[in-house]
Amino acid sequence: MVEYRTFRNTDPPRLVEVWNQAFPGRGAVALRNSTPLERFVLSKPYFDPAGLILANEGSQCVGFAHSAVVDSDCGLKQGVLCMLGVRPAHRGRGIGQELLRRSERYLAERGAQIFLAGGYDRSNPFYFGIYGGANCPGFLQSNPEAEPFFLAHGYRVQQTIVILHRQLDAPLRISDPRFAALRSQYHVCMHSPRRLKDWWQECTVGVVEPLEFRLEDRSGATKARALAWEMEGFSARWGRPTVGVIDFEVEPSCRRQGLGKYLLTAILKQLHDQYFQAVEVQIDETNDPAVQFLSPLGFEQVDIGRVYAKDVPAALS
Repeated sequence: MVEYRTFRNTDPPRLVEVWNQAFPGRGAVALRNSTPLERFVLSKPYFDPAGLILANEGSQCVGFAHSAVVDSDCGLKQGVLCMLGVRPAHRGRGIGQELLRRSERYLAERGAQIFLAGGYDRSNPFYFGIYGGANCPGFLQSNPEAEPFFLAHGYRVQQTIVILHRQLDAPLRISDPRFAALRSQYHVCMHSPRRLKDWWQECTVGVVEPLEFRLEDRSGATKARALAWEMEGFSARWGRPTVGVIDFEVEPSCRRQGLGKYLLTAILKQLHDQYFQAVEVQIDETNDPAVQFLSPLGFEQVDIGRVYAKDVPAALS
């Protein structure tokens, strides 16, 4: 008989066993012990044990679901199902469905105004660093069981995130006639410790101690910036030292002048010189300028992440 309960302090080793069986794909870090879970999930100051629900059969944990309520930029309370996994041998018995039902009830009781399965970037408070790659892209298509499961339970695709890699094995040959002029006006500098945006980003991204790259003019004003972090757990799975580039920004008044391309080229060259073999970035598929910006630089799609949404049923609201 399967029993359901909330998280206890003795559960991390049992969660590791479920994790490694439920998420064997390219986008999940293989866990050797519970330390990554402690680092990227359980140590967060907003972690609520009631939001992490385990399914147990006898002394064995056979599945879990983890959810949290997040305030969106527009003030909407989003109920995010951050992760749900069931051991392959125990699928098809309604365990995932019951974990989902209990998670939705937990979120509704805490004021969620919409349900999300998977969160992107700032909508996902947990699992950055061990699932999804360079950022949090919802649930990956390389875990093919996720999409049919959520669609069958009333969710719809709300957002699609394209995951791109740029190999660094070969010499980099990126040129632009604008670079000569930009080189005389701007310089690229690296900062550590880095400057993160706020407390939220410090909690989610700060744990990996990213390096900040800035493009500054002669006065020292920052015109473009990006964060880069070494994806150690993913690199071990892929067999290629890889760096994730996130939070890439160019000042609005400086866009379409080649500054973004100049900064990214400098980052790629710096990483190439340090013997990294690949760079990963993630972008929303509707962001046409970003797609057009990255394609000529040799980035290729390796996966897709999707965020699924569902209206809160009247019975739970």
